Amino acid sequence: AYPVDDQGFHSFIELEQGDINPLKVAHKPAEPERNWVPSYHFEIRQDTTPVGKIDLRLGYTDGLYYGGNLGYEINEEHRGKGYAVEACRLIKKVALRHGMQKVLITTDYQNQASRRVCEKLGAKLLRIIALPEEHDLYKDGGRFECIYLWDLEEE
Repeated sequence: AYPVDDQGFHSFIELEQGDINPLKVAHKPAEPERNWVPSYHFEIRQDTTPVGKIDLRLGYTDGLYYGGNLGYEINEEHRGKGYAVEACRLIKKVALRHGMQKVLITTDYQNQASRRVCEKLGAKLLRIIALPEEHDLYKDGGRFECIYLWDLEEE
């Protein structure tokens, strides 16, 4: 069992596998007034070199429908090496530890690399949706999102 702090967050010491090692850099408690759930934030490292980041948002809310439970970003010079898929598989342990059986992963419709990550994980494309104009993703230039569902209990 992993130790738990007073806010219900776990300390994950052994999240290593193969080439990468996600290092927990922060966790944030829920902000109900903003409809935000608790979240973990990890730096993805190859040995000691930062290659990207991955976030896990805990729970299920309407607000996560567009933003998803899982977000990842690989630094440009490290893309195409499978780090995002590997990091997602490791972070799956964190989600399962919190009782999550499925996670939503959303990606911009035009982001082919992120869509391939979802496919390699075995996530199912639920639908492609138009973003509402009032959503932050729309304000940042996004127009369509792919909504994937990753069943963590499959494999």
